[in-house]
Amino acid sequence: MDILTLPRSASDLDHVTVLLAAGDTRFADITRYLPQDWTVLRRPTHEPVVRQPDIVVLDDPGPRAVTAACLRHPASAIVVVLSPYSDHQEVVDVLEAGADACVRSNTTAVVAAHVEACRRRQAA
Repeated sequence: MDILTLPRSASDLDHVTVLLAAGDTRFADITRYLPQDWTVLRRPTHEPVVRQPDIVVLDDPGPRAVTAACLRHPASAIVVVLSPYSDHQEVVDVLEAGADACVRSNTTAVVAAHVEACRRRQAA
């Protein structure tokens, strides 16, 4: 599957940092689907980071974890990844807790596409 990515940015000011709060092997190849000049920081839990991320990806969080991420990173877009079999109420709960997007997929390319879509909305 070919995924189109955003063109390279012309400025370091436009450099994008993605914080991926997931297990070590979960979405291990996400950088393959994101623009090459984006930085992906991987954290198994939501530890403090040096630079505020532009986008935070949370793997299977509850609503409280989403709210905590929103409070910790108020300027960041929050993307939640749930199981493809998750109940619709789980989706509603994380969106109401503050997530900007909710992806019900285990496919890395789909998650990356949603991350890029969040960035396009931020840039608009």
